[in-house]
Amino acid sequence: MNIREYYYNDDNRMLYIEFSIDNDREETYRVLELTLEDVMYYSPNIIHENDMYKMEEDDVIELIDQYSTENELPEESIL
Repeated sequence: MNIREYYYNDDNRMLYIEFSIDNDREETYRVLELTLEDVMYYSPNIIHENDMYKMEEDDVIELIDQYSTENELPEESIL
């Protein structure tokens, strides 16, 4: 998995993630937007809002992996 970009927007309490998975083409990516509550639910670790500013790429990958166990990943978009 390749994480292109991610950031937490504290105005709307959403985590925005742009990523691609191994079988995606190089010119495509996917976008996942999760509410703070979604992040808390899918995170393998206990997480609080203050933790959102310290998330590392490995944390985001684990979050996407957990999310994908219960949901389909978003469709590919072209760069």
